[in-house]
Order: sequence, then structure tokens, then C-alpha cells
Amino acid sequence: MAEKLIELKNLTKRFDDNLVVDRISLDIYKNQFITLLGPSGCGKTTILRMIAGFEEITDGQIYFEGKDLTKIPANEREINTVFQNYALFPHLNVYENIAFGLRLKKLDQSEISDRVARSLSMVKLIGYGKRSIEALSGGQQQRVALARAIVNRPKVLLLDEPLSALDLKLRQDMQYEIKDMQHQLGITFIFVTHDQEEALTMSDRIVVLNEGKILQTGSPEDVYNEPVNRFVASFIGESNIIPGIYCGNRVVEFFKARFDCVDDHFETGEKVDVVIRPEDFEVVVVQEGKITGKVADIVFKGVHYELCVMANGQELIVHTLKSPNIGDIIGLKVDKFEIHLMKVS
Repeated sequence: MAEKLIELKNLTKRFDDNLVVDRISLDIYKNQFITLLGPSGCGKTTILRMIAGFEEITDGQIYFEGKDLTKIPANEREINTVFQNYALFPHLNVYENIAFGLRLKKLDQSEISDRVARSLSMVKLIGYGKRSIEALSGGQQQRVALARAIVNRPKVLLLDEPLSALDLKLRQDMQYEIKDMQHQLGITFIFVTHDQEEALTMSDRIVVLNEGKILQTGSPEDVYNEPVNRFVASFIGESNIIPGIYCGNRVVEFFKARFDCVDDHFETGEKVDVVIRPEDFEVVVVQEGKITGKVADIVFKGVHYELCVMANGQELIVHTLKSPNIGDIIGLKVDKFEIHLMKVS
């Protein structure tokens, strides 16, 4: 089992009368890429800032390798942060930006040069040391900010929405590079984002937050396939949420039909929310489908078509490689392993 590095215990933060973080408890392990995911205002950046030491804790504790961090100032924690705006020094060149923290530690010049060179290599900026910050693109500035953080060899790297200012293609490229960098460094990354795709692509573990509370923690696969409530199901990717009744013996009824399922932790007759992802429907001829619907709209998404289908008075989103016509009546099938049941919120 992975070794515990950071423990958050009943962590709470208030700004005046506004409760931003509400008694959060969370264990973070060594060499893990963990993502705090949620909408704006959910408390994720505040949690990051409390771990870094930039924000005072209202209540609760943060333990680092078993030691209480509460009274330890930010500059004495073995933690570095990459900020959303990068916070680079415009009057210093790339080399000096990266070397800045090492000079504060009064390391000798040979070690500084060696560490800066290794960091530049890791972020693929060899030969950029003498460039000015203003001469760099947004993606290159992002790499300099990463290099400045990792050059100090922290045990934890905090990343506060570091890709939000980049264009789509560069953001996708950097997702893979940051994940690869974390593997190479073998340190813990705590990443904050509101972007579900980033979280699913990069994380070993996702913590979904809303209104200062943790709603679900798990692997990307678990959070995507087994959401615990409507908020998580809707926030992590697209979901069709359909009212149903659990019939017992792993059978659920919705749209006036009965379907086999794999969930069994419900009472017979209990109302449930049925979650089916758009890609899990199979479009078939009417005679083969347990669900019948009318195609109301079609959007071509490049690798698939997105259908808006009206079935039993509810709008369903369906992803398919087939291209029916608007107004067509179609059948829909769904495998029992693609039906997920949730408690009614």
C-alpha cells in the first residue's frame, strides 16, 4: 500500500461569515497524482493554498509526514507551487528565474548550474536559459514555471489551474507532459482544475468537491463509471439521468420497461436515479430496442454523431457512429454493465 504523505483532518476555512471549506478530511499518498476537481467557488484553490501555507486555517489540521504543518511558514515547507498566472519575474531571464530559489538557499554556482540545466532538460527548454520571459510563448512560460518549481526538489508540487491560459492543443499536449514529468520525478502532484477532461486524463485519483465539501474520491474510472450522486454524474462528463424503480434481484424499471443491472444495494420498490452515459446506448432498429425514441437533433462531433432523442417525454443524449435523420424513430439498447443506479438525491 502507498505511503501516506499528507493528512487533512477536519480542514475548515471561513472568510468572515462565508464557509468556503467545510471540515474536509483527506489522505494524500507519496508519488500520487491527485486532482481536486470542482466548479468555481467550491474551495479547491483555498485547500491548495492552506497546504502551501499561503492561507491561514480556520480550524482543523494539516499533517505532512506525520508532523503538524499549521505553524510552519510557507518557505519552510517541502512544497512548491505553480500558480495560474505563473508569477515569473519579467526582469530576469529564464535561467535566473529558475535559479532564483536556489540562490536564496545560497547553493554554490556549480550546483545551481547543474540543477537548472536538468530542469530545463526536463521541461524541454534546453538552450532557452538566456531568453527573456517576455520573448516566450504562453506554453514556454508555463514550462519555465514548472522548471522553477521542480528545481527545488520538493516532495510535493501544487498546481493551481496551470493550463487554463493555454489554447486547446497546447493544453492537451501539456497534460501528457506534466503527467510524464510526475512519473519521472517520483513526487506527489496535487492539481487543481475545473476541467473534467484534464482530471480524467492526468489523475491517479480524483477528489470531486462542491460547496466546500468532498462529494466523491476515487480513480478516474470509478468516478466516471460509478458517480455517487446527480452532481458528480452531471459534472464528470455527460450523463443521462432517468427516474426508475429498483425491482430487486438486480432488475430496474424505467421508461415502462425492465432492465437487468449489476447494482444490488437498494430496497425492492425503492426510487432510484438511473445513470447511462451517452456512449453506452446502442442505436438499433425499433423492433430490437427496449427504448423507442424520436431523433430531435443531430450534431456531428468528428468521431461520432451526438443525437438528441426524445423518449417517454425525456430528452436523451446518445453518441453513435450511425447517422439517422431528424424525425426518425429509433430503438435503443443498453447493456446491464452500463446501467448505474444512484440513491435519489
